[in-house]
Amino acid sequence: MMLRLMKMFGLAFVETTTERARRGPARPSWGFGFEWVVRFLRRDFAYVLDRPYPDVRAELDARPYSQKAVRRVKRMDDTLKGVPAVWFEPPGAASRGVVLYLHGGSYLFGSTRTHADLMARLALASGARVVGIDYRLAPEHRYPAQLEDALAAFDALIERGHAPGEIALAGDSAGGNLALVTQLALRDRGAQARCAALISPWLDLTASSASAIANDSTDYGTREGLLRQARDFAGATPLDDPRLSPLHARLEGLASLFIQVGDAERLHDEGQELARRAREVGVDVTLDVLRDMPHNGPVLADFHPEGARGTDALGAYLRARLSSSAAAATRPDAA
Repeated sequence: MMLRLMKMFGLAFVETTTERARRGPARPSWGFGFEWVVRFLRRDFAYVLDRPYPDVRAELDARPYSQKAVRRVKRMDDTLKGVPAVWFEPPGAASRGVVLYLHGGSYLFGSTRTHADLMARLALASGARVVGIDYRLAPEHRYPAQLEDALAAFDALIERGHAPGEIALAGDSAGGNLALVTQLALRDRGAQARCAALISPWLDLTASSASAIANDSTDYGTREGLLRQARDFAGATPLDDPRLSPLHARLEGLASLFIQVGDAERLHDEGQELARRAREVGVDVTLDVLRDMPHNGPVLADFHPEGARGTDALGAYLRARLSSSAAAATRPDAA
């Protein structure tokens, strides 16, 4: 595995050198190192498309990931109503607020191992305990298995004494999709989470927005690859079904949303459109557009200051929402 990764980094280095000599940086703020990383991710996505999903999952879990943030938090394994979970507790964590985190990976791969650094960063930035779950993955487990697991984890937190308003949902990419469809299901049940923070959410599985094509050169992944992965997740369910593509869902009555997208990513327009539609029906929406960033900017926080700013913005939003919930719960008239 390590030899293959080194080879891909080498090829990405050559491509980056050649392209920058020909036309300069792909985006104004992209230094050589950052563009090199994006080039590597493009190659890595192409490699993943040609591999069996169990092999991809095993390799991704075995890769060496940054431990800088993870070492600063307390990490604990758990199970939430049968769903494997991992807690990330920052120093001086708030006593009540919890972030239920749903990882990305096209619903086909990804885990609490691959996203540990991001969850630890979010815990440190928000001051709240973050719990990530290893929900079931497609194509072995198609919709609604992932939603069932997310709702089970939410219900487990309620059974442990957390009020719905003390829980925030968050997720990146497919996890952003899952955070939103979970919140929609909770709305319909009558007790939503305090808020939902969506990082580069995958909202339209048909990949029909203009940015899906326009930002091809500055994002990793391909539109065709995303469509293939979407079909492997959806099975016989149409890709534009609102249960899978919540951009088309009824948004009335949703609690506060934080939507973060990069202006260089393929999913940029989906996030913008969700913000527009949600505001039209009275939802409180914070839209954070990361300048020059490809997909999932906070994951690239070590390589670009805008990714780090995105992590801080997410943390500040969650801290404010969960703090206001705790304050309301302690008021004499809260009952």
